[in-house]
Amino acid sequence: MRSNLVGSAAEFRRRKGRVPDAFLRNARSPAPPQPPIFRSRFQGELLARVLLGPEREITMLDLAVMLRSDLGSVMREVESLADAGVVALRRTLAGRVVVRDTSSPLYEPLAQLIMLTFGPATVVADVFGRLPAVRELHLFGPWAKRYEGTQGDPPGDVEVLVIGDLGPETAFDAAQQASARLGLPVHPVVRTLAQWQDDNDPFLREIRASPLIQVTPLHTH
Repeated sequence: MRSNLVGSAAEFRRRKGRVPDAFLRNARSPAPPQPPIFRSRFQGELLARVLLGPEREITMLDLAVMLRSDLGSVMREVESLADAGVVALRRTLAGRVVVRDTSSPLYEPLAQLIMLTFGPATVVADVFGRLPAVRELHLFGPWAKRYEGTQGDPPGDVEVLVIGDLGPETAFDAAQQASARLGLPVHPVVRTLAQWQDDNDPFLREIRASPLIQVTPLHTH
């Protein structure tokens, strides 16, 4: 079955020729938050649940609950991705489960693309970036190393440094939202701007000495 991740070559050949003016206008416009590579945000978020973080088996029902979608939509999407060789399905006593197919030549490049488009940096920017009190956002720990290109087992926890006058309950709620979207625990460390600029905190010095990825909020206050 033809993969839904890319457009049809036959369709492209039918439409090739002069580039429409409307396409040129769109190409000159600022890029959207998510590149138009995946058929839908739903497809991208489903792949993020399967391809990011520690390797795991997920039932169709669990995926539907995680993605707040109906079971039929999840089953159709997973079957399409399995036919394309992107994920694998396995039958168990609890029903069919979906797993990442690490033997597929698509796995490594696709996992990297999913990390950059639907991964922790994107979700943290979206969720925490909505909070007016947030001044800066940084990923640190294993996921920061992964974004810098360090190889190894996919990290399990997402560690976030939040700079701003943010209460613990607000930070906790945002972390829960981000965790629900990623399917990974999100641990925020909150510091005020004055605390971040103070070099006397041993914990912050340790964070600065390690890989640190600044995240740009997707929303302006």
